[in-house]
Amino acid sequence: MRSRPADPHLPANPHLKEFTRVLLELRWGDLDAYGHVNNVTQLRLLEEARVRALGSPTHTSDADAATGRFGIAETVSGIQIPPIFARASATTEMLVTAHSIEYRAPIRYRPGPIAVDLVISEVRPASVTIGYVIAEPDGSLAYTVAETVIAFIDRAASRPRRLSLEETRAMESIIQPAVPLRGRRR
Repeated sequence: MRSRPADPHLPANPHLKEFTRVLLELRWGDLDAYGHVNNVTQLRLLEEARVRALGSPTHTSDADAATGRFGIAETVSGIQIPPIFARASATTEMLVTAHSIEYRAPIRYRPGPIAVDLVISEVRPASVTIGYVIAEPDGSLAYTVAETVIAFIDRAASRPRRLSLEETRAMESIIQPAVPLRGRRR
């Protein structure tokens, strides 16, 4: 059971069958001395894509989303991720517990967006694994493959919080195969 099927008009990704796509613009300042997007900046691109796709933890104080030509509807497409993260943020911290990143090709500056394709690849009792591929929007080249593990922490108790049955079912309904990390240990 999926929240929404994958967008049939979404260009292919060489590493993922179904995914959520976030289009992000690069900035000139994202480049390093070698003329490509810095590794730290790539981590920030993953973070921005994750927040846009999963929901902002500060959603109650965020500015309203723009609509129309440059609005959010044009930057996020594909599988709709249930709003578990944004809803849980009132009482729960979502903490990054692990990152795995493989840089496969340098990302050069360009006009127009880069695609960050995301999948939920594992749901555990108190955590979720998110896979990413940073790629050309037409799917012609994958630059970076990565994973992030997000733990749910009860803010009041300062301890891991188990996902509710409803949260688990919602996340499991969109689970996809893990991204193809070359150094995968599991």
